Amino acid sequence: MSAAALTSITRSALGALVEREERRTGSRTVAYEIVAQTIGASSSWVRKFLAKSEEVKEPRITLFQNIRANYEALCTRVEQENREDERRLMLIKGEIDAVTEGFSAQAGPKGKDFACSASEVDPPK
Repeated sequence: MSAAALTSITRSALGALVEREERRTGSRTVAYEIVAQTIGASSSWVRKFLAKSEEVKEPRITLFQNIRANYEALCTRVEQENREDERRLMLIKGEIDAVTEGFSAQAGPKGKDFACSASEVDPPK
């Protein structure tokens, strides 16, 4: 893999970390600070690296490894959250289905209730 490709992938992973923290905290500035602290860089370096500034160097190997480890941890957390959400939603769906199952048992043909009005039993003559 070329150095340019590695830098691009690293920038994408770092950007995802910042975006996730920004959603969590509601502040991009705070997100830069948290991510920078987590990976062992300055928030200024994170901002400049993501902006593709010429004044910032490519990440050293230890910084790349920290970004990679944090990105992998983020992926693991997101997958776990998704599994928990899916389980919770399936439980709710099961409860809703149990309630609505009672409705369909009371409904007659074509969704009509078994109780009919007098006009349906004895049509007008």
